[in-house]
Amino acid sequence: MNAIRSSPRLPLAPRPTAGPCGGLLALMIVCAGSLAAPGRAESRCDGLAALRLPDLTVLDVTEVGSPVGHCKFDGRIGRRIGFSIWLPHEWNGGFAMGGQGGFAGSVENQALALSGGQILRQGWVTAATDTGHRASALDGSWALHDLEAIVDYGHLAVHRVTEMSKAIVAAHYGRPAETSFFLGCSNGGRQGLQEAQRYPEDYDVILAGAPALDFDGLGAAFLSITRQMYPEIDDLTQPVVTDEARSLLRAAIEDRCDARDGISDGILADPAACDFEVRSLACGEATSEGCLSAEQIGAIETIYGGPRTATGESLHVGFPFGAEDTDANGWGSWLSGRADAAGPGIPSAAYAFGTGLARYFVHHDADWSYEGYDLARWPEDARAVARTLDANDPDLDAFRARGGKLLLYHGWSDAALSANMSIGYVESVYRRDASAAEDVRLFLMPGVLHCFGGEGPAVVDWLGAMQRWHESGEPPRELEAGFLSGGGGRKLCSWPTQAVYTGDDPRHPASFTCR
Repeated sequence: MNAIRSSPRLPLAPRPTAGPCGGLLALMIVCAGSLAAPGRAESRCDGLAALRLPDLTVLDVTEVGSPVGHCKFDGRIGRRIGFSIWLPHEWNGGFAMGGQGGFAGSVENQALALSGGQILRQGWVTAATDTGHRASALDGSWALHDLEAIVDYGHLAVHRVTEMSKAIVAAHYGRPAETSFFLGCSNGGRQGLQEAQRYPEDYDVILAGAPALDFDGLGAAFLSITRQMYPEIDDLTQPVVTDEARSLLRAAIEDRCDARDGISDGILADPAACDFEVRSLACGEATSEGCLSAEQIGAIETIYGGPRTATGESLHVGFPFGAEDTDANGWGSWLSGRADAAGPGIPSAAYAFGTGLARYFVHHDADWSYEGYDLARWPEDARAVARTLDANDPDLDAFRARGGKLLLYHGWSDAALSANMSIGYVESVYRRDASAAEDVRLFLMPGVLHCFGGEGPAVVDWLGAMQRWHESGEPPRELEAGFLSGGGGRKLCSWPTQAVYTGDDPRHPASFTCR
């Protein structure tokens, strides 16, 4: 699982003993005061341009006034790991790294969105990386025949940027960061888990939303679903499960299970408790409308049941009920798709990630096709790359021993990465050591899509929850989440408890209790 665990370490700049230009730190930096050109007012960011740290190339330094005064630092580690750091003038002593989604490829900082834009406003230094390559998040072609790039993307780039950022922080402010947080979702959530599992000394609290923690399992799921949605590799224009079929399916699920939580609102509080049978919508000999064909039922059952080999061996978890009739960030964009939905010749995100992983990471063949491929071979074919990409190791002993806290969340209606994957991981952590529940918590979010959005309560003060846990040492048992529209909110409960409606206003957290 953790075949590549060691890496070159960059020393964290020590606390200077004689001011920001004295002591040991003076050996690593040029004093900021020497940079100001004659006749020009000295900028609070000038010193950053003169940084001299091992393996660091300074690309650009700018002073920015919004949302608060800060320095924007762009740099490169080694030959290709690009990164940026935002350093506020009024620093609170904290460092927060943000994750990247998909196949990464740009300096996306998920800490900004996951904090509701509060990271800089509250005085945190924050950083992000492109993980060592430049591409769109749906493009995995950079990985072809490039093991170094795969390792950087898999885990090493985030770790190296973490250490470099902390050294830059110490040099700029004259003291090291007192607290370190990581915030990421999707691939960013996977990055957070990699940090906890491989580099437990890097962060005090990690937020891992909807983590893509099982890449080989995800590859099997995406390929299996895509092959059933688009069985003809040369015809990627119309999925087997049409928009009309998705609407029919969703209406039937809601009719069967929506009101079981005491509220008829289109949100399934506990999708796992829904006993809807897809085959109840099967077309009969005399019916062909308002029903599902055998081919459609097969594709839908693969989504809910997970991919299987021809002999019935399970390769990954299935999806809970949810987001069937949702286009943006639901089944319509992730699983079923339509012509060019995710780009030219790319009908769905599942197609992009499934074929991208297979072609460029696993088979090393840009022309590889799923046509005729025996899915039973996938676990062995993907085994080598899984050792680098997967983040499903339940051993968090080292992270917990130094006081680390891991906060996970997952939308029940996530159509990209199944909430069952996060449940399975946390189950494995608790099964290995029941005391881990004091340091590892999972919150499931009814009606919430991939990372954010949906009909359910999706707005949470994640940064505040992380701070409270870090400062008090008490694990969160419940959180409040707001709706994106219409006002109000609900209570979220630490898994395995769930929010039970007790009456009164269904859009008020006080109307729910955790049981």
